Amino acid sequence: MNQNTTHHPNLATLRRWAAATCLLVGTLLSSCGGQSSGTATTAGDGDSQNSGGNSNTASLAMAGAYQGSVSYVGNPYTSDFLSFLTPAGAWYGLYFLKTSSASVYPDIYTGTVAATSASSATISPLKASQFGKAVTTGSATVSGSSALNYDIVFTGINLANSKPASFSPSAIATLTGVGGNWVGDLKDSQSVADTGLTLGFSEAGTLTSGGSYATCALTLQLTPKSAASNPYYDASLQISGDTTTCSRVSRNGGSTVSMTGIGFIHASAVAGKRRLELILTDSTGSGISFRGDQ
Repeated sequence: MNQNTTHHPNLATLRRWAAATCLLVGTLLSSCGGQSSGTATTAGDGDSQNSGGNSNTASLAMAGAYQGSVSYVGNPYTSDFLSFLTPAGAWYGLYFLKTSSASVYPDIYTGTVAATSASSATISPLKASQFGKAVTTGSATVSGSSALNYDIVFTGINLANSKPASFSPSAIATLTGVGGNWVGDLKDSQSVADTGLTLGFSEAGTLTSGGSYATCALTLQLTPKSAASNPYYDASLQISGDTTTCSRVSRNGGSTVSMTGIGFIHASAVAGKRRLELILTDSTGSGISFRGDQ
């Protein structure tokens, strides 16, 4: 997996202007970070894990997509960390550890952000879905939040390489237009990966092709959400299949599995391409991710 991301050329300028304007009036309003305080939307599937969130969340400027990496002395691996905060306060994170082993799966983090000041917040509980492990519950502390970057430190959760988790991601632009084919990897923390999978979507976000992984059948819908400069998609997924071959269905007692989450599009590390990120979890926090290019 490539770890570099091309930034939108005008993003830094726009976000510096937004942050400066908010600081002049003494607080970071919901419009900072690209979210419009006038957007009248009801929390959808992507915000369902956020129920009970703090109404002060919108005052943080970190709403939208961010990307970064982490490295440790003596660690030969590279990594990629992405996060997305919805206007309603649902926070999603993906941590990819890049090694020579195809068995490495991304960690999936979900939680609800509660602002403690104009530039700091907590996420508690924070759930981590990691391959081969039961869902871990911890917390996180956010500091230095701005329209350009923020710092986050996890407590009670380690990375895939058993290192403590802390990141300083920077803002990236998100894009619209999910229609067409996306080629990439779908990885399930409870099952096998499906690499080189093609998922095709209509312009309205309905899955039109590639509706399976391993032996599990997928019904997937992406619903566009209105957000001033940080567009994203609510995601709703149902997984069905044979109880003897589809791990997700088997673990669910033979019943169809329902997951919710988000999707967002950003510039790919591959020149000239766009990248779709999907993050979906069930009610326990156990998840599936898809990263594909177009």
